[in-house]
Order: sequence, then structure tokens, then C-alpha cells
Amino acid sequence: MGAGFLAMSAAKETVGLEGSAMGQWWLDTMGKALGEGKAFERMGSRQLAGLLVSLWVRKNLRTHVGDIDAGAVPCGFGRAIGNKGGVGLRIRVYDRIMCFVNCHLAAHLEAVNRRNADFDHIYRNMVFSRSSNILNSAAAGVSTAVHMLRGTNAMGINIEEAKPELSDADMVVFFGDFNYRLFGISYDEARDFVSQRCFDWLREKDQLRAEMKAGKVFQGMREALIKFPPTYKFERHQPGLGGYDSGEKKRIPAWCDRIIYRDTRSTTQAECNLDCPVVSSILQYEAVMDVTDSDHKPVRCKINVRISHADRSTRRKEFGNIMTSNEKVRSMLDELCYVPETTISPDKISLQNLETSTLLIVNKSTKDIVVYKITCEGQYVVKNDGEPRFVAKGDFGFPRWLEVSPPAGMIKPEQNVEVSIRHEELHSQDSMEGSTRRRTEDTNQDKEVILVVHVQGSCSIQTYNKKIHVRHCSTGKAVRSDSKSENPRRN
Repeated sequence: MGAGFLAMSAAKETVGLEGSAMGQWWLDTMGKALGEGKAFERMGSRQLAGLLVSLWVRKNLRTHVGDIDAGAVPCGFGRAIGNKGGVGLRIRVYDRIMCFVNCHLAAHLEAVNRRNADFDHIYRNMVFSRSSNILNSAAAGVSTAVHMLRGTNAMGINIEEAKPELSDADMVVFFGDFNYRLFGISYDEARDFVSQRCFDWLREKDQLRAEMKAGKVFQGMREALIKFPPTYKFERHQPGLGGYDSGEKKRIPAWCDRIIYRDTRSTTQAECNLDCPVVSSILQYEAVMDVTDSDHKPVRCKINVRISHADRSTRRKEFGNIMTSNEKVRSMLDELCYVPETTISPDKISLQNLETSTLLIVNKSTKDIVVYKITCEGQYVVKNDGEPRFVAKGDFGFPRWLEVSPPAGMIKPEQNVEVSIRHEELHSQDSMEGSTRRRTEDTNQDKEVILVVHVQGSCSIQTYNKKIHVRHCSTGKAVRSDSKSENPRRN
């Protein structure tokens, strides 16, 4: 345990829990280059060890962009160390979701399967969440515990995998050092083809191209045609193509640094519309060969993205026109609002002792079924001093002393149902003398409830409600029942 803590403490930057001042330097530098605050606005960023992703939006597009979320997935030792992995940002543009993921996959020529597995792990376990300090997450750092938990399958724990969040996006762009190499070719052969700019033949030796063609990685995604020299490995501060690694290892030049993407197209010829709302095209895909501060050459890509979206005000207006002008829609709405003609009587019911009264519900329609339900709106016990006291409710909100049967049901056309309403004696006994006394007092007190009869058609959403006052008198002075039916419900 102690050694583990020492190792984690020594690898804070690798794990990415402490953030990085260098990451903040990059953000500040990019901000100055882009004219942050004037031409562009930084929406957010995310860092995991040496990986950094940041998103900037032009001022004129800012009102159409929002909901920025960030995520990170480590792929290093034990799927916990951040020297390999991915960081991503998710953003909404015109109500369409776009994700951008910066990756660093496993190194070495022979580690093709490991690279494929790293991509699969990132794709399946990238979880986006909103952070209050997302604009400064490169310096502050964000814990990757959530992603480590989602990745527990790699440690042998069987859990049900959720649908990857990246699969729900309308557009996904992966970029970074994927580390795929050239295979079946020697160092000298590769150098010769590069010097002659014979990239067509070199592309046939590209591991990533072969793995994508076999459907083993970046499934459903595409890459623009590569027309630039391999971007790895160069001697630092050595300009031109003569700067390829000439040391003892003589690493074979390779296109390690790539940009892969997908949109909503199922075919390359699809048009941009509401059924295929995000369609992209590559305007530029090139390496910046004059950068010599790294053993890699940076790659940049300019993508033109067309987004189909519905204007909300226009959509509301058109929806209103359809609702008012389409006879079929109006007929359906009228049907949903229709309540069959129904009578309910009486309005008031008075009970004495254990007698039973009847509430009559009549369906006067000749073709439609009536659905009814009886609930209790409120219930009171009137004390001797005239003040009401609250009493606990039972099923359907009825008090314990009142029995309503049946409290709900269906009535066929031109049929009726008689609902029995009676005062029910409380049979339960309490062992405590005080509780028994209180029950006796309850029996000798006037009680009143307001029942509500809810009536609707079998296919309607509209409901007609009728209130019925029910009173139980403990004395001989009963309130007379009003046996008159209320005016029929007509539609």
C-alpha cells in the first residue's frame, strides 16, 4: 500500500490529477494568437497529463453554441495512468452535438492491437460532464475516477456496459498521436519514397489505413487523403526532410499524427437536411513541416461543416397552422377533448350510523364508454367547539370511516353504475386505554368529506369533475340529502 501511494505521488503529472502550468501556458499563448476576447472566445479545455484539448468559438457564432462538457480517459498502466489516453470536449452547435477528442495511443511498431484496444477503451468510456472550472481545467485538473470506474471491465469485473456517449454525437473528431506506423518496409526504403514524395505507395503500408479497412478501429469514421510526408520521427531543430531520425534506432518514418472524423452521413454523397443534419467536407489537411521543436510534425485540418436545423419560431408558427387548418388533426384533438354526456346524483349525501347511500352515475351517450374514478379532496371531523380536525386518509384518499364501492370503473353506453357510500365502523382495537377513548370520541363526532367524481371518455384526455359532499352525523339531526340530479354534462 505504501509503495502504491509513493508511486502515485511521484506520477501526479502522469495521472493528470494536479493539472499543469505548461497546459495553462499553451492556453494563454493560443488565446493571444486568436485574439481571445475580440475575435474568439474560449469555451473550455481539458487536460490529462501531457494531453490537452481546448475549444474556441468565433464571436459571431457564440449565441448558437453552448452546453460545453469535458471528459478524460486514461489508458496507461492499469488503465489508470495518463501517459496514454484521451481527453475530449462536447459542445452543442445549433442543437447538434459535436465531440472533439485528443488521443495518445500505445507506441512501438508491433503494438497495433494495443493501439486498437486503446481507441476502443477511450470510445466506450469517454464520459462527458460539466465542471464549474471547465475553462481552467488545464491548470486545475479534474479527477478521472468516474472513467476508471467505467473501465473496471479491463480489471475483470463484469458490469453491464452503457451505450457510449460518443455514439450519440452528430459529429466526432479524433486527433492526436495515434502512433500507427508503416509496416513491411525498411528505413531506407521509406526514406527514398518520402524524398520522391511517393505517398501513394507508402499509404499502402500504413497500419492505420489497414486496420480501418479491416473494421478494427475508428469504425464508421473517415480520414482525408494524406498528401504530406510522414510526421515522425525527426531530430529536433533539424529542418526539412533530412531531419528524420538517423540515430542508432533509425525509426522508420510514419504518419503517427492524424485527424479522423465522422458526421451524420451514411454515404459520401448524402445531402445536408434534417434527416442528415451534419455534413462535413475537408478543405485542408496538411503537416506543418517547418516546426522543429518536437520529434513530431504537427498536423492541421480545416473542416467545412454544414448544419441543418429548424428555426424555432418558424416551427412553432407552422405547427400552429397545422393544428388550426388540418381537419384530420382538429378531429383528433376534438376526440381527445370529448367527454360523453354524464349525470351524477345526488350533490349531497348524509349518513347516520351504518346506513348506506347510493351515488348514481349515468352514461347518457349512445356510443361512447365513460371511465370514472372517485377520490377524496378533503376530509374533516367537526369537534364540539365547531373546529375541524384532520383525519388520516385510506385508499383513493378516503378516510377510514368511509367505504366507497366501487371507487372506479367503466360504464357502457346508456348504462349506469350505483356507487355504494356507507359509514364503516372501525373494528381495529388498540391496547392503550387512551387510544380506545379517542376512537370512541371519533365515532361520536360529526365528519364530512368532499368526494370528487372524475369522468372522461375511454380515449380522451379531457376530464369532467363533480364534487359530492358527504356528511356523517353523530346526532339525530341529519342533513337532508339532495336527491336532485345535476344538469346533464353535455358536449
